Amino acid sequence: MKTLLAPLFGKYRDLVLAIGLFLVIDAGVSAINIYTSRQIETDTRLINTAGLLRTYSQQLTKGLLTLDMDLRNEALTQSSLAEISEARLGFDDARQALLSELSKPPALTLIEPATLREEALEKLKQVVHTWEPIEREVGPLIVNAAPDSETTARAVQKAVTRNNRLTQQADDLSHSLEDIARQKTSTVRVIQAVAISLAFLNFGFIVFTFIGRLLASDRQITRAREESERILGAVHEGLFLLTAERTVGHQRSASLERLFDKPLLPGTPFNDFLALITSTENSTAAEDYIDLLFNPKMKQSLLKQLNPLQEIELLGKAGAKQGPTHLSFEFDQIRENGQVVALLVSVFDVSQKLRLERELAGAEARADSEMALLLGVLDHNPNEVAAFLHRAKDTLQLINGELQNIQPSRQAYPQLVNRIARTVHGIKGEAGTLGCASISRVAHEFEDELQPMRQRTDLAGDDLIPVAVALSRLLGEIAKVEAVIKRIQKFANDRRDEPPGGSLGESLQRIEQFALKIAEDLNKQVRFEGLSEIDEIPPSLSRLLGEIVPQLIRNAVVHGIEAPEQRRKLGKPESGLIRVEVSSEADGALTVAVHDDGCGLSPQYLRQVLSARQRYPAEQIAAMSDDQIIATLFEPGFSSLDAAHEHAGRGDGLFVVKEALRELGGRLRISSRPNSHTRFILQFKTA
Repeated sequence: MKTLLAPLFGKYRDLVLAIGLFLVIDAGVSAINIYTSRQIETDTRLINTAGLLRTYSQQLTKGLLTLDMDLRNEALTQSSLAEISEARLGFDDARQALLSELSKPPALTLIEPATLREEALEKLKQVVHTWEPIEREVGPLIVNAAPDSETTARAVQKAVTRNNRLTQQADDLSHSLEDIARQKTSTVRVIQAVAISLAFLNFGFIVFTFIGRLLASDRQITRAREESERILGAVHEGLFLLTAERTVGHQRSASLERLFDKPLLPGTPFNDFLALITSTENSTAAEDYIDLLFNPKMKQSLLKQLNPLQEIELLGKAGAKQGPTHLSFEFDQIRENGQVVALLVSVFDVSQKLRLERELAGAEARADSEMALLLGVLDHNPNEVAAFLHRAKDTLQLINGELQNIQPSRQAYPQLVNRIARTVHGIKGEAGTLGCASISRVAHEFEDELQPMRQRTDLAGDDLIPVAVALSRLLGEIAKVEAVIKRIQKFANDRRDEPPGGSLGESLQRIEQFALKIAEDLNKQVRFEGLSEIDEIPPSLSRLLGEIVPQLIRNAVVHGIEAPEQRRKLGKPESGLIRVEVSSEADGALTVAVHDDGCGLSPQYLRQVLSARQRYPAEQIAAMSDDQIIATLFEPGFSSLDAAHEHAGRGDGLFVVKEALRELGGRLRISSRPNSHTRFILQFKTA
C-alpha cells in the first residue's frame, strides 16, 4: 500500500490536491443544492399552508352565513355546522403547522437571514390575533347541537367583519414566505456561481499547470532519448534488452547490425535469430541457459561459467561476410521485486582477440618447432647437416632455374614435375635421417601438391606456379635451418675442422634413429644393427649414406618388417631386424648391404598389384620373369601401397635409389625369400 501511495505524494502531489479540491467544491455545491431544494420544498409547503388560512377563513364565513339562513328558514343545520367545524379545524391545523415551522431557527443563516423568518412569524401572529375572536364565537356553535339565532348572528358578524382583514393578513403572510424563498434562491444562485467559478479556476489551474509539466516532462524525455541514442550509437559493443518473453527490446545499440551482419529488429524472438547466426548446437544450449538466467533462484555469478555463447563462430555466406567472425555474449540479470524481468545482453567482437591468440599459439608452435629443430640438429654433426643443406639448396635452385626456363611442351612439363617429385622425396628422406623434421614436413607437403599433377597429361605453364611457390617455401625452410646450423657452428669451433661427411659410426647412428622414428610412426618395432669394416665413407660416395641407404631403410620398415602381432603369428620376434653392413672388397670396391627379416618380396603379389593398377597388359605381366616383376619396384610412381602416407606410397623411394646408383656408377643386387628376409646389396668403385 505504501508503494502504491508513494507516487500520489511524489511528483503527482499537486495534481492530486487540485483534483481533490475540485471534488470538494463539487461536493459542497451538491450539498447546498440538496439542502436548498429541501428548503424550497418546505417553503412551498408553508406558502400553500398560508393560502389554506385564507381558504378556511372564507369557508368558515360561508358556513356561518349558511347556518344563519338555515336557522331563519327552520331548516336542518347539520350540514352547515359540519362545514363550520371542518373550516375551523383546518384553519387551526394550518396555523399550528406554520407556527411550528416558523418558530425553528434557520439552519444556514447565510442562505436564510433570521430577520425574514421573524418577520413571517410576526405576520402569522397578526393572522392569529384576527382569527381568535372569530374562533371564540364559533366554538359554542360547534359544541351545541341546536345553536340559537342570536349566537349565530354574533358569529356571523365577527366573521364577516374580520374576513377581509384576515384574508389580507393571510396574503401578507404568503408574501412574506415567498420573500424567504426568493432570498434562499438568490443566495444559492450566488453560491453556485461562486462555486462554479472556483471549479473553473481550479480546472484551469490543473490544465495549464500540468500541461506545462507534461511539456517539460516531454522535453526531458526527448533529451534523455537523444542522449541514449547518442550513447547507443557511439558504443562499439552490441547492447540490447532481452525481455521475459525472450524477444529483443526496442532500445539497441547501432553496432548490432555491424556485429551480426544483419539487422536485429525489436520484438524478434532471440532464439530464432541465434539459429540464423550460429550452429544449432549453440542456439539450443543458449535457449536452456537463458531459461536458467530468468529463474529468480539462480544467481548470475554461478551461471557465468555455463555461458555457451562465449567466442562462438558466426555463420555467414561464403565470400560475402564483411563483419566479425567470432562473437561473445554476456548476460546481466535485471531484477525488480526479486524477479528477473529482463536480461541486458552485451555482444563483443572477439575476432581480433582470437586471431591474436592463434597467432600467439602459432608463434609458440614455431618457437617449439625451432627448439625441436635445434635439439634434433644437435644430435647430429652440424657439418654433416650443413653439407646436406648445401646440396639440397643447390639442387632446388637448379630446379628453380629449370622452372623459369622450361620450354613449353606437353612432354617437358610432366617430366620436370616427376623429376622435382623424386628430388623432393630424396631431400625428405635425407632430412629425416639428419633430424631436420621441419624440412621433412615441408617436403612432404610439397609432395602432396605434386602428386595430383603427376597423374595429369595436360599440364600447362600456369600449373607450375604452385610448384614454384612450394619450391620457394621449401627453400625458405632450408634457409631457416641453415641459419640455425650456422649459429651452432659458430659456437662449435672445436668441430669445425671435421670432414663434412662425418664418421661412419655417426652416420649409422643417425640411420638407426631414422629407422626407429619410422617404426614408431607405423606402430612397429625394429632392432638396428650397424656393422662396418671401415671408419669412413669416401667423400665421393657421400650420397650413399645420405640419400640411398635411408630410402632402403624406409622401404624395409614400411614394406618389409611386419606388425608385431603378425610377426608373433609367424613365430618371429615382435621386433624386426634391420642391419646395415659396410665392407670393403679386395679390389677396393665398397659394398653396403641393407638387410631386414621381414616378409620378403613376393613376385606373385606384385603381379596382382601390377595387374590391378593396369601398368602393363595382362599378357605382358604373365610373360615377365620374377626378376622382371621385382624390377618394377624401381619404376617411378609405382608402389604396392593403396594409399600414400608420410613415409611411402608414391613410388619414388626405390626410383631415387636407382637414379642415385646410376649417377654414382654403382650396382644393385637383391636377395629375398618370402616370410624370411630381403637384402639389398650395393657395390661401388671408390676410385
